[in-house]
Amino acid sequence: MYFSFSKGIALLILFNCFSALVNAEETTLSTAVTFNVQPQQCVTLRQGRNCFATISIQWQKQTETTLCLYQVNKQLPNSEKQLVCWSEKNKGQISVEFESSDNLTYQLRTLKDERLVAESEVVVSWVHENTTRRRRWRLF
Repeated sequence: MYFSFSKGIALLILFNCFSALVNAEETTLSTAVTFNVQPQQCVTLRQGRNCFATISIQWQKQTETTLCLYQVNKQLPNSEKQLVCWSEKNKGQISVEFESSDNLTYQLRTLKDERLVAESEVVVSWVHENTTRRRRWRLF
């Protein structure tokens, strides 16, 4: 009797875990957002110089919602900047002028509670390292 009772408890726990997992998958599928940032890399000639590019950002969601796009420099505190908000839309698109020597992160958040929905980082790379050595020319 004790053995079959513990089997029943184990099956009940397993069933509850499985149903919770299925519900979690349904929730994430219904709130899934496609977030695309292009290009994801900006290349400058020397390290430490600003990189310039036009970034194309697109998002799409199955249900209509109000979302805002933020630009965040994670190396500087309090550097987030709200770029645009879309009210009750299921997709959005914008072109942003990128000018920075640091990596910047673009975040898509809800307007009401500023919950992070998606994010992507644009990485700044360089061709030549910044050298502190000066070149001196001597004639003799």
